Amino acid sequence: MSPLQNFRLARYQVSLTARSTIVMPPYAGSTLRGGFGHAFRRMVCTQGPIDCRDCTLKAVCPYPYIFETTPFEGAQQLRTYGDVPRPFVIDPLNTRGEYRRGDSFVFRLTLIGRAIDYLPYFLVSFRELGEIGIGKGRGRFQLTQVLTDNGESIYDGDTQIVHNRNNTLSFDEIQREAESLPTDALTVHLLTPTRVTHKGQITDKLPFHLFWRRLIGRISALAYFHCGESLELDFKGLIAQAETVQTVQNELRWHDWTRYSSRQNQKMQLGGLVGSVTYAGDLAVFLPFVALGRFLHVGKNATFGLGKYQIQHENTVSKKRRLKQNA
Repeated sequence: MSPLQNFRLARYQVSLTARSTIVMPPYAGSTLRGGFGHAFRRMVCTQGPIDCRDCTLKAVCPYPYIFETTPFEGAQQLRTYGDVPRPFVIDPLNTRGEYRRGDSFVFRLTLIGRAIDYLPYFLVSFRELGEIGIGKGRGRFQLTQVLTDNGESIYDGDTQIVHNRNNTLSFDEIQREAESLPTDALTVHLLTPTRVTHKGQITDKLPFHLFWRRLIGRISALAYFHCGESLELDFKGLIAQAETVQTVQNELRWHDWTRYSSRQNQKMQLGGLVGSVTYAGDLAVFLPFVALGRFLHVGKNATFGLGKYQIQHENTVSKKRRLKQNA
């Protein structure tokens, strides 16, 4: 039986077209996430500038559920999560500093669990954000098109017609895909800065057991708070098994990045690990969750695209071990 029977996600490719010059920072997901949150709240909030935690409508308002998610009343598990994972990931697919009028900007939007039903709020919020403006100088844009991963139209900016498509992906489907992966070695390519904590601090090391801890913690929380199910695993036993997995090649490096948070009115250091690392050992039990993590990312600030990774399987570990020995 699948350990995640109710877990589902949906991915969309969102295209924006600049109507005036837009200046974006590196890793523009942070700007898109912040702009989306501002437009979303402005669209749905009727209570003015108050803390969502003090609002009498917080139980029925979509904004705190999507953007300021906290443990729901009566939550029996993961009660210590003061700030649970948001049920979406914004992942820019092409990023450059400046977009002139007519230029396109594309990002992938992943929604998890119940958030899939909130897609119309995302569409309207990004359409509203286009009128407000984004980036340095508040460049404006048009929400041009939204497609599924299969290229089916969800939204057309010219007609403003929304199509109802069932493009959800279940954990069972991902698990079946993972069955074809060799179980003795795996290379993880970190594509955006990956911020993983160890003993309360961001670390520049990523042994497999730490990668696994942070990944399964994120998956477990998303499943519980957004898909309505508890992940029943032998967590202690799996962590012990993960500690036996070896790092046979490490090409990770630290990449510094600073962003300005308008909400906190300060600069934030958000550097993380990028590059590749190869693990070897008995990986079979971990592979379905590692495959799922490609869509969810790993580590802190995953909501706006950090912690994105791809996986590459190896038929044997001998080649990687030789590379390590000859390094």
